[in-house]
Amino acid sequence: MNFFRLIILKRFNTLLLSLILIFSLYSLYIFQFQYDGHHIGLMYSNALDLKNGKTPFKEIFIQYGILTTLIHSIILDLFSNKIFMLNFITLIFYQFSILLITLSIKNLINKEFAIISYLILIMNHPIPWLPWSNYIAFFFITFCIFLLTQKKTNYIFLGFFLSLVFLSRQDYLISIIISSLVIFLFLLFNKKILNCKNNIVSSIVGFCIPTLIFIIYLLGNDIIYEWLTLLSLPKFYIDIYNTTILELIYNFIIFFISESFFNFILTPQYFLISIILILNTILIFLKIFKKIKMENNIFFTSIICLCLSSMTLKIELFRIYTSVSIGIIPLLWFINSIDSSSLKKKFIIILILPSLFSFVFYPMGNNPAFSKTNFQVDAIDHNLHEFNHHKWPLQKINSLVKLSKLTKICKVDYLENLTFDAIYSTVGNFDRIRFLPYVKSSMKDSKLSFFLDKIKNPDENFVSLINRKILKENIILLINEGNYSFDNHKIIINSNYNMLEVNLNTIDEKPDLLRIYFPKKCGNKI
Repeated sequence: MNFFRLIILKRFNTLLLSLILIFSLYSLYIFQFQYDGHHIGLMYSNALDLKNGKTPFKEIFIQYGILTTLIHSIILDLFSNKIFMLNFITLIFYQFSILLITLSIKNLINKEFAIISYLILIMNHPIPWLPWSNYIAFFFITFCIFLLTQKKTNYIFLGFFLSLVFLSRQDYLISIIISSLVIFLFLLFNKKILNCKNNIVSSIVGFCIPTLIFIIYLLGNDIIYEWLTLLSLPKFYIDIYNTTILELIYNFIIFFISESFFNFILTPQYFLISIILILNTILIFLKIFKKIKMENNIFFTSIICLCLSSMTLKIELFRIYTSVSIGIIPLLWFINSIDSSSLKKKFIIILILPSLFSFVFYPMGNNPAFSKTNFQVDAIDHNLHEFNHHKWPLQKINSLVKLSKLTKICKVDYLENLTFDAIYSTVGNFDRIRFLPYVKSSMKDSKLSFFLDKIKNPDENFVSLINRKILKENIILLINEGNYSFDNHKIIINSNYNMLEVNLNTIDEKPDLLRIYFPKKCGNKI
């Protein structure tokens, strides 16, 4: 034990950088096998649309935050639209986030606990699953926490980066407001508000700078109504799924104090998450009632951790982990505050062993999609240059190849993707009638489709618009899952169209058949 301690103390930077490199290379290897047409396709489609000059929120379905889409579009511009680069930049943000947590613990506790924190966090979630906004926002959150651990915090910077959290994941705004309010009330009731007045003002100023620039951009482009409409999506989701915020929070609490423990073998990562959430809740109450001496920055971290985590609408690892992970800072602070060294070691072992179990038995990052690495075909072998560095199922490659060939010979203006796979909408350079680059056929999702499509086409039903383009032989249609019918409106495909069927039945996907409709004038050489 002393030997390892000596290595950590003497070679801390080398050890940390080595761990980051190892896990980064591991992630890059696994990324090539992942196909998630919906999630990755949505982010890819958004970035391409922004890069190609489409108007955010009005022509691009930016559900979470414009900063995420902006970062993605810049990356695509630099690397010739390679979809792999979205995963790569997500990995960079994720590793820097874990690094910032590690350095925060180094500042607050010591180097040993810092290395332990990195190993615990990375073993439970070694691979950022998707190029999702959570990971971008996570970086800015951890940077804020890191600033709080400095001997002298720059509160303008703190507010500035807190606004970037909001701009990269805008539904985090309510969590930011609640966290700030709780912290303000705590300082007020403890008569510390006057001492922190300058810090509070500086934070507000820092927060307002990027936010005001964003608001001015919305007003200048006359898209503030569209943005506000998308900002209200969480409420719309709550309404169509017939639930409430309180019910979601209740389900969240029940899951992490009971169900997660019973499902340890299947989802061992949730053990760590439960420990973090439970202990941070206890620490907050102990701090409020003055039962423990706890630095304010640790206390604030606990509050932010709980607020961000409890506002998660879906209990999915990649959504929760990118908020709850910061709670390991108060957790390890608490363990370090224990006087008994033997008890400290026992607590650390309790955290490390389940983390090791999680990594060893779920080596693909705890994501079922990563485990399906058999029967993969390299995209580069089929001249799908945008999808280089990916090895996907043969049937999926075939569908993309056929669609790519068709888009090169078919001189039409529109391609409409009526499938759940948003990647299809990115093939070729075509306009899109619908706001969403994908669709699902369930009743709830149909309501969402019509709600959102009104943003782009407020005066006419999108099905009617599609039918008009069909009559003009000016559109390619991709249909599966019975998505030719919406709310008693029906897409009418006439005799001037050919139909190409692509079988998808060997991959875990429903439906197993893709139909591509295209004008006969395009020919049949596909």
